[in-house]
Amino acid sequence: IDFESLPWNLNCPEAHNYVLVKTTSGKWEQTHYDPEVDDGEVCNSIFPYVSTPLNVYPSTTSLNYGTTIWEGLKCFRTSKGRAAVFRPDMNFKRLCNGADALCLPKPSYELFMRGIQSAIQANGDLIPPYGDGMKLYIRPLLMGSGQQLGLYPSPEFSLIFYVSPTGNYFKGKAMGGLKIHLETKYSRASRGGLGSAKCSGNYAITLRPLEEAKKQGFNDNLYLDLETYKEGNLNEAIIQELSAANVFLVLKTGEIVTPCLKKGTILPGVTRDSVIQLVKEVASELQSSFQESTGKGDKKVFISERDVKVSDFLNATEAFITGTAAEIVPLGSLATGEGEENFSITLPHENGGPVTLKILEILREVMYEKRAPIDITKTWLPNPFTSSENFRLLS
Repeated sequence: IDFESLPWNLNCPEAHNYVLVKTTSGKWEQTHYDPEVDDGEVCNSIFPYVSTPLNVYPSTTSLNYGTTIWEGLKCFRTSKGRAAVFRPDMNFKRLCNGADALCLPKPSYELFMRGIQSAIQANGDLIPPYGDGMKLYIRPLLMGSGQQLGLYPSPEFSLIFYVSPTGNYFKGKAMGGLKIHLETKYSRASRGGLGSAKCSGNYAITLRPLEEAKKQGFNDNLYLDLETYKEGNLNEAIIQELSAANVFLVLKTGEIVTPCLKKGTILPGVTRDSVIQLVKEVASELQSSFQESTGKGDKKVFISERDVKVSDFLNATEAFITGTAAEIVPLGSLATGEGEENFSITLPHENGGPVTLKILEILREVMYEKRAPIDITKTWLPNPFTSSENFRLLS
């Protein structure tokens, strides 16, 4: 396989195997996985992707009522040649949050982690060699797979782990800043909804706005908390996130800021959390980059989570987005589109400023074991080919 040339998509499905376990009891049993003996269905229920399709009927609950959640994480080789999975415990926590929200049975931590291991070990030859941006993408999927017509939790549930090798997200693309549309008509999530759950509906709802934005020449949408937007006062509206990525701003005050999670309308991204944790620990390393970005040497760099207003972009020298696929990507410009209240700004460092690039450099040094681990990163890169116990312990 020419891993470097693979796009960000489902690649080489004929070579894949996936893991599938089911329950009709509304909970996961010891038969699915018993950590005491490291055995169970999740270790053995492995199927060829192409020749073993799922049995999906017209009345399947997830098709009719949208009861599907999923995760996205990556396995890659570090500079030491070993395989590593990036922070899978964070994906487990987020999956459990989504399971609660959609009346799906939460897997145990042990079952979830063993499912990831089984999927990676069954597809070990699809892990790319060490190289910038190449990875084996793993997608755990939890869905209501039973048949029924009424609006109830499903009588059967399926937990699936499938994979796809991918190349560098930026292969063949210019590494420039994204042109982002400030979306003032459509809402991605609202208070009391499912904005913080990684459920299928949260992506379906972004498709139409995304297609409309692309027709106007934008790469993606940045959504607002529409409850805070009053026509004629757009600068005071509070931002949320993009279609599938979180956003950060680098302000002239020394603050690196991202929208907070307290309203439950924003997905708690794993890369988002990683950036927050790293900047807290290595803020001093960013001082020279911040001075280069802003021309100010008297401001101390710090990171915060709070309500971020549209007006904060007017005080920013850089902005970037974070996600599993692209890691960190500079945001170049932000503007409203046709028929919307006027707003337009091009960031001073539209193609990737010194702070953005330094944070990306530090993150990749941690990921590829080119930087000595510190307390917060010691558990970020567990080896999927170690024992199941050690993998659960994130070692």
